[in-house]
Amino acid sequence: MVRNPLDFKLGVGLTLFCLILFFYLIPNHVGPISEPDTFMPMMATVFIQILAVILIIQACGSSKIDQSQSPEKKGNSGKLLAGVVVVMVIYAWLLDLTGFLLTSSVVMVSLFIIFGVRSFKKISLIMLIVLGLLYFSFEKLLYAPLPVGTLIEPFLG
Repeated sequence: MVRNPLDFKLGVGLTLFCLILFFYLIPNHVGPISEPDTFMPMMATVFIQILAVILIIQACGSSKIDQSQSPEKKGNSGKLLAGVVVVMVIYAWLLDLTGFLLTSSVVMVSLFIIFGVRSFKKISLIMLIVLGLLYFSFEKLLYAPLPVGTLIEPFLG
């Protein structure tokens, strides 16, 4: 029995999205699944699919959400979505200019503020851990350079 229909619909939507990625987008636009170029998109898709399955399981097992706490009830969902979309568009635009680390730091802080997290210690700790893990994973493990930024490059030598 589905106890949280919103999360269930989101999980099913993400699952459909992952299926489209697996069977159409990645093979037709990146390359055959056996090629090394498809490794990162496939890993990201698998990660999204795992989270979608967890969301579906939680939606079926958790108790009904309190409608008084729901963002839709408060009328904030449209503003929240618009804020996230604006921040992500700015992120995509600034990434090549200011580089991964600087842009991602600013965007993460912005998203934390949009979602109501106000603890500077919590924001800083999560931001340092996530950016450190991403930097180490891409630069050191996968040998995939992250954007440095055309505005930052002259200062690096």
